[in-house]
Amino acid sequence: MTSFMLACYLSGSLSATLHFRNVNDCLYYSKYLSQQTYDTANGKEVIYECLCKVVPNVDTSKIKVY
Repeated sequence: MTSFMLACYLSGSLSATLHFRNVNDCLYYSKYLSQQTYDTANGKEVIYECLCKVVPNVDTSKIKVY
């Protein structure tokens, strides 16, 4: 099964992934999760960035696809 993986990065490091059947669902969550920022205890601003990637072969017995 082909899925669209929402990959979210926190300061350049992969922090979370979700798989969707529909590219529009992936893009919806990417739009609303990206560009959020927060300040760490030492005053550094951290940016959350999400993007969608096509995953051609997903084993649905191991990965939940929404």
